[in-house]
This record gives sequence, C-alpha cells and structure tokens, in this order.
Amino acid sequence: MKIHLLFDIAEGNVLRLKQQHQHQVQAMVYSLLDREYAHFLHTEGFVYDGKRHFKLFCFSKLRGNGAIKQEKNFVLIHPPIKLTITSPINPILEQLANNALSLQKIRLGNNLLKCNGVTLENPQVKSEEITVQTLSPIVCYSTLKKYDGSNFTHYHTPHDKEFSEQIHANLAKKFTLINHERREPAKTVTIEKLGRIRETIRFFSPEDTRPIKGWDGNFRLTGPQELLQTALDAGLGVKNSAGFGCVDLIE
Repeated sequence: MKIHLLFDIAEGNVLRLKQQHQHQVQAMVYSLLDREYAHFLHTEGFVYDGKRHFKLFCFSKLRGNGAIKQEKNFVLIHPPIKLTITSPINPILEQLANNALSLQKIRLGNNLLKCNGVTLENPQVKSEEITVQTLSPIVCYSTLKKYDGSNFTHYHTPHDKEFSEQIHANLAKKFTLINHERREPAKTVTIEKLGRIRETIRFFSPEDTRPIKGWDGNFRLTGPQELLQTALDAGLGVKNSAGFGCVDLIE
C-alpha cells in the first residue's frame, strides 16, 4: 500500500535543500510518526532471524512543480511538492497520513511545509510478471574484505547475477516478517532492466564520505505474486527507509 503526501510551502515560495538532503527527508518521515512508534522503528524495527533489522517502509524522491533547479550546493523545488511512501504495515501509513494532515507546520531541513492532501493507493499484483519504474534508486551491495582485513562495500549493477539474487533474498526476508504464519514461496524472483537505466550516486548526508550507488529506470520482475507484492509495498533492495528502492507499478 502507498500514500502520496502533497505539500505546500508554509513560509516562502520555494523548497530549498542541500544537494545531499536524504537524511532530512528521512527525519521528516520519522517526525510524522507517533513518538513511541518512531522510536521503535528507528532503534529496532522488525527483526529477522535475530540479526537483520527492517523498517518495512520506503519513500520516493521529492517531486515538485517542474524541474528541480540547481543553485550552487542547493536544490530548489517549487510547490506543490509530492512525496510517496510505501509500506505493508498499515499503522505506519495511517500515522503518517493522520499526523501530516493535523500538523500546521512540518519541518524539512530549514523549511516549513504544510500538508494539503493525502491520497491512498493499493496497487495489486495479479500475475507472476510486473513492470515497475523507480521512484527512488534501487541499491544492492555486498560487504567484502580487503587484503588488510578491513571491510569495503561493493555495489552490484543490474548486469550482475548477484543483483537479482540479492533482490530475491531480500524480498524473501521481508515476506517472512510480514506474513508470520505463511511459508515463503518456492519460486525465485528475477529482475531485468528494460531500456536505458541510470546509475545514481548519492550521499545520505553532507557528512558522509562514502557514496551510495543505486539504479533508476524501468525493470521487469518475474516470480511469485506474493513476493512481487512485497516489492511494491516494502521496496526493492536495501536502504529502503533511507529513501531507496521505492517503485511504482506500470500497468
């Protein structure tokens, strides 16, 4: 399930953010949750096999009226401003929608916004093959060892077989967390790019020194309907709660 939040500028006429503003959008999303639930998601979340922690929500890039403009180290986004958030957990979306509409002012970085509307969508997977477009980049990586024993992050591309393998493994874990009493589907999800895709390099915040690499474009997913539905609701790949892997179904 997904919601679309529509914002206007409470003070001023344009949204002004630093180039690297992912952490600020994430902070705004958490601020729209009830305090205790936000603390639970941020510090623990949904735990898989006692080790892996999932937040089970993801969000899109910010979209405005017209093209996003660049100004030195900042981006300018003209209202109305749209943010899409997806989750298979209904309380997350309910809290986000209710609190966004009830608050007079919502802080995003140094900007104050006002939520003018919320729309709800519940796209349903009806076959074992779907086409999606990214609303935020898909990220897949492995943590490997250097010769000196230190770790480094290797980001996979959609051309790597590990990309598809990790997409499936990640979806299977999310499915298990969402559906406690249901057995994981036996078939495997595969993903392939459609047409031209774009590599996106981002820093989560200005303080980060290690870039996050992801992929934008259209993709075809093939596999069990339950896992494809999980992809729509919980996101593809990793770092979903940091604003990566949000996808939209192309009918």
